[in-house]
Amino acid sequence: MAGGRPHPPVGTAGVSTDDRADSSEPAPTTTSWPERVLLWMPTEGRIPGGHVVQLEKTAAALADSGLEVETDFTEEPTPDGIELVHGFALESRHVRYWHRRGVPVVLSSIYWDRGYRVVQGGDRKATARSLAGRGYRAARFARAALQGRQALIEACMTMDQRETRLFGVFESVELLLPNAEGEGEGIRRDLGVSTPIHPVPNGVDPDLFLIPSPTPFEERTYVLYVGRIEPHKNQLGLIRALQDSGLSLVIAGKDHPDHGDYAEACRRAGSGWVRFAGPVSDAELADLYAGARVHVLPSWFETTGLVSLEAALSGCSIVSTSRGHAREYLDRFAVYCDPGQTGSILAAVRQGWGTPPPPELRQRILDHYTWSHVAEATLAAYATLPGRTGRTRRTGRP
Repeated sequence: MAGGRPHPPVGTAGVSTDDRADSSEPAPTTTSWPERVLLWMPTEGRIPGGHVVQLEKTAAALADSGLEVETDFTEEPTPDGIELVHGFALESRHVRYWHRRGVPVVLSSIYWDRGYRVVQGGDRKATARSLAGRGYRAARFARAALQGRQALIEACMTMDQRETRLFGVFESVELLLPNAEGEGEGIRRDLGVSTPIHPVPNGVDPDLFLIPSPTPFEERTYVLYVGRIEPHKNQLGLIRALQDSGLSLVIAGKDHPDHGDYAEACRRAGSGWVRFAGPVSDAELADLYAGARVHVLPSWFETTGLVSLEAALSGCSIVSTSRGHAREYLDRFAVYCDPGQTGSILAAVRQGWGTPPPPELRQRILDHYTWSHVAEATLAAYATLPGRTGRTRRTGRP
């Protein structure tokens, strides 16, 4: 496994702290509000993926903790009785919808750093087109700077409308809940947002994916990728990296509805040797993990990589992208690859193929990254919101 300085678990250092015992079950938490929470993702539920899993599993874990929870994927949920909105993929108009009704909003940010977004997740090699674009932007900023402060501000705002939109959303909510310390730092660094930040980790379900007696590592027969098929996830780079390696590759996941051409390109590149399992149930997914020696996630960027946590519980060796915040979760117990280099992907997969997963990774996940831990951290974040009172109750598993 790749070495490096040990990383504290998400929520134990950096932007905000969350002291917790080194135990697979979180300690009971006391909180006084809210009584009824809406977890809301307007319009985005149509695209399956980790963000939807995060919402649904967080909602279920909060309900298990004694909170009254609703989930909604529509544009205008019924506001009756809602005391707090916990949003995903919100825009400013969504926040205003609730603020007009006197309801505070917290946001799970799922933020991709500026360094990723500037190159739109693609290869970072300079092309004639990209160099021309950089030259144009430099000249535009130079002219604006000569015209004065107001012209420079306007140039900055129009150059990246997405950052302006994100700033408006992030600054308008009461609290931001990134999935990693580094994600919160990126929000501060890139956007200068002043909203309080309380990192809340992502989680995994041991009841589904923890295998007490896993198939011996040497008897596992293939490399596995689990996730939605789209350019950001870089399945095509993975296929090209393993094409002449002699390793068997299984890809499980739905096609992204907006990237059908990319999915077809992946199938052409893997024709005759890659098994495309398509969308799978939880039981089918658990079986796939159980037979895989290596799970690889070579995305251009990941805030977490939920499937890496699932695969690790199932006894797979883990290969993850080096871009993003997966290292906060996996620490030195995974192998990391550069998604822009097929040679790096292949080398990482070969290293994982020959190296059984360390037991410390499985225990780390059980100690810090179950959905029960997510509920505990989420309730602690809610409790930091000012000016709310209510009935105090015990939450958490008995």
